[in-house]
Amino acid sequence: MSDDIFVSLDHFGVDERYLAHTPDEMLSDHLEETKAYFLKILEAKNLEVIIESSIENIDIDNVHAPLIKEMFYNAVYLHDLGKTNPCFQARKMQNILFESFKKCDDSFHSHRGALAYISYYLEKLDVIVDDDAYYRLVYILYGFAYQIEKHHGRLGKLEEYLEKEKKKHIAFFNVKEDLEKYFKVDFSFYILNKLLFSLLISSDYYATIAYMANFRVKSFGLMDSRRKKELQEKFQVFVSCFPKPEGINELRNEMFCEAEKNLLVNLNQNIFYLEAPTGSGKTTTSINLALKLLENDAALNKVFYIFPFNTLVEQTKNVFKEIFEDVIDMQVINSVTPLPEADQEEEESRYEKSYMSRLFYHSEFILTTHVRLFDILFGTTKEDNFPLWQLANSVVIIDEIQSYNNTLWWYMIAFFEKYAKTLNIKFIIMSATLPKLDYFLNDTKGFVELIQRRDYFFKSPYFKDRVKADFSLLDEGKVDFERLKAVLEKIHRKYPKILIEFIKKQSAREFYESMSGLYDYVYELSGDDNKAYRQFVINKTKENKPMILIATQVIEAGVDIDMDCGLKDISTLDGEEQFMGRINRSCKKEDAMVLFFDMDDAVKIYKGDHRVAFNLKQQKYRDILLTKEYRKFYEPVLKEIEKAVLNYDHGLENNIEHFQEYIRRMNYQEIAKTMTLIDSQSFTLYFPFQIDISKYEGVVEFD
Repeated sequence: MSDDIFVSLDHFGVDERYLAHTPDEMLSDHLEETKAYFLKILEAKNLEVIIESSIENIDIDNVHAPLIKEMFYNAVYLHDLGKTNPCFQARKMQNILFESFKKCDDSFHSHRGALAYISYYLEKLDVIVDDDAYYRLVYILYGFAYQIEKHHGRLGKLEEYLEKEKKKHIAFFNVKEDLEKYFKVDFSFYILNKLLFSLLISSDYYATIAYMANFRVKSFGLMDSRRKKELQEKFQVFVSCFPKPEGINELRNEMFCEAEKNLLVNLNQNIFYLEAPTGSGKTTTSINLALKLLENDAALNKVFYIFPFNTLVEQTKNVFKEIFEDVIDMQVINSVTPLPEADQEEEESRYEKSYMSRLFYHSEFILTTHVRLFDILFGTTKEDNFPLWQLANSVVIIDEIQSYNNTLWWYMIAFFEKYAKTLNIKFIIMSATLPKLDYFLNDTKGFVELIQRRDYFFKSPYFKDRVKADFSLLDEGKVDFERLKAVLEKIHRKYPKILIEFIKKQSAREFYESMSGLYDYVYELSGDDNKAYRQFVINKTKENKPMILIATQVIEAGVDIDMDCGLKDISTLDGEEQFMGRINRSCKKEDAMVLFFDMDDAVKIYKGDHRVAFNLKQQKYRDILLTKEYRKFYEPVLKEIEKAVLNYDHGLENNIEHFQEYIRRMNYQEIAKTMTLIDSQSFTLYFPFQIDISKYEGVVEFD
């Protein structure tokens, strides 16, 4: 790339008088270091093509793309021009050359930097005669300048910034009335600006740490062709050790091959559905698909694996370790996994490296949660946006997508589709009960179903008839603990290992306490349990001994247990299927069974969930559970969501037109608020206490 695209600092009078962070660091050096890291990221992540393509999409006249690209690049390079503010130099930098300005009031630099950037480019735009082109480019300019304005804060509302600035500096068009006349703002412009913000703050941070901590980042955790080949070879060794393809393993093998075949003939598409029965080996299949995408697209260089629950993160981490052993460069980023500890030798620099790695996702494989993914895609803080550029040219595997807040499904899939096209992200969306979210979109050409013979697999006796469903308890109406105990005592004579799920944590706890005195092998598992205890219990389920496990919904999705029989309080149909997936996974019992009952009110627990109305109290949905035809379940659910999102009566904040208005106005704040997966009003309290881990030793591996 030619350096001609970058503006000369001489134009702004940036010389050796101006300091950046300390008396020893010149501003010009910091800006050059920022530019160097920016270019390094662009090259490593193959971002130049993505940026150019995104700019072409917003350059309606097809003549101003080079200028827009220059504005984009220089928003990064010139981000700290405001530090030439004499007041900043005097008060913040204690620069003796500007001592006479120590009593001034305005020592800020981000705002002044944005103004200097705007003033420079307004002179360039003044030569444009066509009003439509001029105001469109002015809007783009201010959109980019806003990223400079906020590079030490958080993104808010671009429209407020425009209204404020037009009063001070230029005769800006009427933002509210004339915006769409001059510039059609859509998802693409939002994503381009988010990418700019991510690149700006990241390059700035790298450059700052390089000077302040004498720590230079050398690797962003990306895969080159050599690493892709090495990982592929390691995976093939693992696959060669698969059990003989007979019985259920033959079906798993067929599904593995069918998914790969359909992927390879649709490599130009961006979103792939992997709908496969519980116990069919989706994790291994998805890893194979990711490796095939990496192999066939030279630009792809990182894999994200996204989960709705931390339990799945830990479980899949173990699968990766089993497959790739010591060659894996993997990082778990969630709320419960700490930074790796540093050795005493070079402890400070090791910690810096670990911290930077976590902040910027410096690993080839990232295992994280759906909440973290949404923070990156829609969040407004610097911490949210630091790793956004890492998503570009990446494979993103999303597991158990039905677990996401279904009031957001429409907005979510619309953004996934745009992010995929804009940043060349390959999404693999998978579940045993997979809602086809492209239902909400007009154009569904970019969505590929990897399992074409769905009924062949789902209706195989190995999956369809592996577990029998018993609704007799459900037909009795509401049940209490005494009735459950009587049923449990009866079935326990036949089934040594029993799993019981309650949808209310308090009910699970009370039933556990009432049972713990009756049997000495009763265990409880909920989302409150620590990792060591959870793994201890899971390992207990693998022993050839009687066991009664009382759990909450934490047991449903992907937890690696295999029980003989189950009892479950009804909730949503996909939840019932996930629970059944914890029973007879090995297909060794001919009469494995799940008994469904009704105790706690699912409507109160699953507030606002459109699925709860379509439940096992109705014969239609019992039939769907038995036949595994979950599309018939999701048809009315998707229609209900569509009805709610189109109707203002369900709340303005949940209306699709209102949400699209946020995008048109570049209202980062409200977009982030709308796309919050878990709207929690709670806060975290930390209570330190000691845990006796002696009983876990030899059973649980501690990091």
